[in-house]
Amino acid sequence: SLNMSTSSERMWERSRAFMAGSASGVALVLAGHGFDTIKVRLQTSPDRFRGPIDCLMRTVREEGLRGLYKGATPPMVATGFINSVMFTLMATCKQHVMQLGWFPGDDPNVASIRQIMFCGSTTGALLSFIVTPIEGVKARLQVQYALPKGTKPEYTGPIQCARSLLHKGGIRALYAGWLPTVLHRGSNWAYFGGYEVARRALTPKGQENKPSPLASIAAGMCAGTSFWLSCYPIDVIKNRMQTQSVENPRYRGMVHCAQTIWRQEGPRAFFKGFTPCIIRSLPANAAAFFAYDTVFHMLPAKL
Repeated sequence: SLNMSTSSERMWERSRAFMAGSASGVALVLAGHGFDTIKVRLQTSPDRFRGPIDCLMRTVREEGLRGLYKGATPPMVATGFINSVMFTLMATCKQHVMQLGWFPGDDPNVASIRQIMFCGSTTGALLSFIVTPIEGVKARLQVQYALPKGTKPEYTGPIQCARSLLHKGGIRALYAGWLPTVLHRGSNWAYFGGYEVARRALTPKGQENKPSPLASIAAGMCAGTSFWLSCYPIDVIKNRMQTQSVENPRYRGMVHCAQTIWRQEGPRAFFKGFTPCIIRSLPANAAAFFAYDTVFHMLPAKL
């Protein structure tokens, strides 16, 4: 019966992670989507804007504040779901890695930083199967600019966009940019590692299980920053591949895309939109981890 209770405890911990993850996803999108739109626009149409401020001013002037939240519904629903899955996979992976003792010398009761980083990468790579089509649709909607009155946009919404991609190029079109997505999400070692290092540094001994709101917020900011520093150029490549024409694509694949950007635009192009990305990352990931920790610790530790 001891085994039964531990397996049901494990199950409950994963359920808490799922519910808290969902809250973190919604918080992340509410706090950060406007910056994300500016980032994607700068990455994919570098000649259209003079910089982040110009992009912000013109987007709001031409499309209103709603222009910044273009394509926000799918990521709100999707990020709630994605983060639920991500935090659940993360909890599951940590339980297994600790149980199997894959990292000799680590404390059997507390996940070590290297265990957390390993689980972060594994979780991220698995997640790419779910997030690639969602992020592809989001990026295509974000780079639809205001059209002259009476012109019908190519995509009227997320469902129609996904249908149109399937119609034009089948499942391959929906999964455009899958490889850079694997590498991008695989950088979750920096996300969860950054969070955990900062959280442990900011939490007094003996209170490891319940970080203060301030520790959650500060560690969330560290998580986002270390994540983007670890993989930003890959994100540029991913968004270029996910927003190119399905019928006559400009890039043959990830390496070709990287070579083309390097040749035609130089190394600086790999950091286009980095400023709004980091500015967005701070409130967005602070909100995400604060929401996660709050909901996770509101739920009882044992049923």
